[in-house]
Amino acid sequence: MDELEINGKTYPIKFNHRFYDRVVEDFAKKHKDSNVDGFNNLINGLIMEDPDAVVRAYRFACQTKSLPSANDVANALDEQGIFDSDDIFNDVYKEIKSSGFLALKIRHLLTSLKQIWKESEVALQVVKENTTKGHQKEIQQATTEVAINEQAYELAKKQLAELGK
Repeated sequence: MDELEINGKTYPIKFNHRFYDRVVEDFAKKHKDSNVDGFNNLINGLIMEDPDAVVRAYRFACQTKSLPSANDVANALDEQGIFDSDDIFNDVYKEIKSSGFLALKIRHLLTSLKQIWKESEVALQVVKENTTKGHQKEIQQATTEVAINEQAYELAKKQLAELGK
């Protein structure tokens, strides 16, 4: 979608660095934490097929100084039949990913999950080397953590691939 008409005004739609900054800033304000990653949260919302993620995406992609309200964006999307599409979440994801910068941010998300998994494997080796026979519970906990981190990475990779179809 190149533009969105909201209350009689046409807004150009661009998924770019400005969009990214808006998503991150808004999420951090709402959660009073600048370390919270609103972009990853938005992508997760698309994976989970949350219509609010679609509204947030288009709202922050509006190229204007003063953003329309989420309610106005949702109403405009509804009026234009956007929510009627079976592929709405895939379509929004593809639009986001078409930006080189945002595609790299998505790749960064996967790289971060993979790094967490690999670091947990290293931690498991350290635990194995430093645990005596009477403390096998620590090894089991570390092994479980590795499995959880691997599954989280593989699941995210699969879900993003599905979303990109």
